[in-house]
Amino acid sequence: MKSLAIGCSLALASCIGTDVLDDPLVPEKLTLAPESLALMVGQQAKPTASYLNEYGVPADVPISWSVTFAAVASVTADGTVTALAPGQTVLTARANNARDSIRITVVGDLTSVAQIEIAAPRTALNPGESVSLTAAVKNINGQSLSGKTVTWLSSNQNVITVSASGVATAVAAGMATVTATADGVQSNALVFTSGSAARTGTFVRSGGYEASGTATLTFENSVLTLTLSSDFKTSFALGTYIYLANNNTSASAIRTNGFEVMQITKNGAHTFNITNINSNVKLEDYKYVIVLCKPAPAVFGYAEMK
Repeated sequence: MKSLAIGCSLALASCIGTDVLDDPLVPEKLTLAPESLALMVGQQAKPTASYLNEYGVPADVPISWSVTFAAVASVTADGTVTALAPGQTVLTARANNARDSIRITVVGDLTSVAQIEIAAPRTALNPGESVSLTAAVKNINGQSLSGKTVTWLSSNQNVITVSASGVATAVAAGMATVTATADGVQSNALVFTSGSAARTGTFVRSGGYEASGTATLTFENSVLTLTLSSDFKTSFALGTYIYLANNNTSASAIRTNGFEVMQITKNGAHTFNITNINSNVKLEDYKYVIVLCKPAPAVFGYAEMK
């Protein structure tokens, strides 16, 4: 037990920063949950709002609320939404320089479309490839509705086209978002990549540690590759790892829900074949590339991929 305690102490000591006050500012962030709401006329709901300040720390700040179509739903100063009439509206929350929005669908009865869930066997295609999409049309109780006409839409038909029957075809290299509608209700969105596409981010250091340079995720010829630039530089400790994650503040959440790429032991350029590590990981799956001290755990820095 004594040796284990000493080992843990060394791991923690090696991941302790020294100049937190000198950390660069990061963009404020406001997140609403759930990502969408379906309500019956007369029902109320109150989404949760989570705010992170310019240091990436949760804070209690005033939040203002608004809706795009006040005839469909209203919102009070504390974020309580009341469904008024059938239709869709967008609820937006603002806190300082951050904002987030969710879609609200209001229905009048159990025969009306409340939600549409679309899915694809894969969203990474090469030009000329096609996949069949599915659309589950449901009422307010999550029960399937039959006989509803589904209309498909691609944000960029020069990259991805979708037939009336829901067959998505890659036309050229790039990215496109596909959605579906039924009775005026919009579905979730699927982000497709075709041919060669890339996302890039610049590292921001965290917790007093060092992290600089850029990260690039590239999808080409059905292979997803992560590249760190030649000027990449970070702190090192007893186990410094690169992760892909959708959280950039909680080291434990990154370890639990993120994707571990590989341990690194030196600065400079790195190239990782993500497809070889896990062929199920897609270009759009993760928002951040993280430098993580795994034993502690502690976040050394992150790059937001855009």
